[in-house]
Amino acid sequence: MLWNRRLARSRTKTRSVVSGLALGIVGVASCVSLSSPRGSTGNLPVAIGDYKNGRNQLVRIALATSGQSRIGGTGDWAIYNEGTDRAIARYRLADSVMIPTNVLISQQCSVISGACPDSQVFLPKFNLPPAPAALVIRPLSSNSFVTWNGKPYRGELLISRVDSGALVVNRLPMDSYLRGVVPLEIGDRTAGEIAAVEAQAVAARTYAYKHLNADRAFDMYATVQDQVYGGVNAEKPLSDSAINSTADAVVLYGGKPISTPYHSTCGGSTAAVSEVWYDQPDEPYLRPVSDQIPGTSGYYCDPSPRFSWTQSYDAAGLRAVLEKYLASYTNAPKTNLGRITEVREQGRTQSGRVAALAVRTESGNYLLKGNDIRFVLRDSKGAILNSTLFTLNTATSGGEVTSLTIDGRGYGHGIGMCQWGAIGRARAGQDYRTILQTYYPGTTIGRIAG
Repeated sequence: MLWNRRLARSRTKTRSVVSGLALGIVGVASCVSLSSPRGSTGNLPVAIGDYKNGRNQLVRIALATSGQSRIGGTGDWAIYNEGTDRAIARYRLADSVMIPTNVLISQQCSVISGACPDSQVFLPKFNLPPAPAALVIRPLSSNSFVTWNGKPYRGELLISRVDSGALVVNRLPMDSYLRGVVPLEIGDRTAGEIAAVEAQAVAARTYAYKHLNADRAFDMYATVQDQVYGGVNAEKPLSDSAINSTADAVVLYGGKPISTPYHSTCGGSTAAVSEVWYDQPDEPYLRPVSDQIPGTSGYYCDPSPRFSWTQSYDAAGLRAVLEKYLASYTNAPKTNLGRITEVREQGRTQSGRVAALAVRTESGNYLLKGNDIRFVLRDSKGAILNSTLFTLNTATSGGEVTSLTIDGRGYGHGIGMCQWGAIGRARAGQDYRTILQTYYPGTTIGRIAG
């Protein structure tokens, strides 16, 4: 999930899958009802703002902003002009359309095309309207879904023309969207960890309400630029249950939903915004929070496989990674960086993270700040550094750094909710409200009542 573009780049995580729920229009199905009961959140304070509840609030998720997309359905489906209920084209289960070329490739005939001379039927090209106007793709029965590149999605697809090609947006209710997000963000969990899944559901819901955006053709991306969203294939019963039991619950500060960044593993303490994104202002509810278990030397997030880690470079590897990435974050030249003569930390943040790295080369001296460090010190496969909570060990010979070893803790930017910490707290018996109010200090848990 994204705080801004810096957060998008920093949330590299491996996830599992699940999700979906019915849209109040034709073409949605669910094997799990999320309409009744709605959980026990009715006694919570009501969020300030013009919002609808999770069954009725529609969200628009950008699945693709360029390139070709294959549109279809798990049953019969149709294309409409937005704002109308009269289909301009109808298709059977096996039919699919390539957007923007609009070529139907099928072993069956489309409903409107009639007899098929062979297995490839070329339909008249549809004129994609410029965003926000769109063609609307809907399933024609309540037990089927629309598909995008072979994956099923609840609700409907909106296809419009943008400068980069075709914009594909999945429009569906908030509850349906969360079913495709929560399991991918928190991973496969057990019943004993349900409070962590509930905390994830509320954090994801709050983020989504905070990022509803009437000024563009979609609200959020389906990737780490916002929250990872997988559609119907992502659904799991435990996360469905967590979404239902926390129905319409959100994190509030001053009565309004907040932006709720979260990350995999804090490594012992979460961070303030400015520790990571040095050009962003701090928020009172996003400040360092210790993850240490009271009375012990352990931490709630230490079961994480990334709680502690080591990354090393030899002279050639260090020079290669700096030559490839340093110029993107400093005024370093793109070529002829020369030998690396020194790498040293320059200050620590409130939570103990490295504030900056001073890099000295034959071509000059350069300063890497905050989260930019992670995007320069990548591994040999291009993966960014796990976190900025680390110590450095360097060896030099002949005025050149011959080895650099980074011993670190944590995984992710470190701001907001620590997901492995939430799992550890759930195992220790904390409920989702306690977990959220710990990681977002000074907040209250409220609800959307519209």
